[in-house]
Amino acid sequence: MYYNNTSTGMPGIVPVFLLPGVSEGDGRDVKLNEDSYDLYVNDDYIGKHSFLVQKEDASAITDFLNLQGFSHVNIEVTGDHIVVHPTDEEESDRMEKALKVFLKNR
Repeated sequence: MYYNNTSTGMPGIVPVFLLPGVSEGDGRDVKLNEDSYDLYVNDDYIGKHSFLVQKEDASAITDFLNLQGFSHVNIEVTGDHIVVHPTDEEESDRMEKALKVFLKNR
């Protein structure tokens, strides 16, 4: 709690609320409502993708791949895994590179 003098000269009390488990100066950043998923192209792990806004979902990955020129994007979401299934091996390599850039820029 912090104490403050009011204009009447009487001490006033300003309550300070902390999140449970977080103390002042502990050096941790608090981030709420963030879902993260492990991203794969077939069986190859690409990285961890965190949805930054509440309304974002796996369609953000589909939209990104469509913008990169991939026309037939098949995505499977299972638990905390997002698996992208390319149509062939050449497309798989290009998708992996594109998604690594996508994750790095996020």
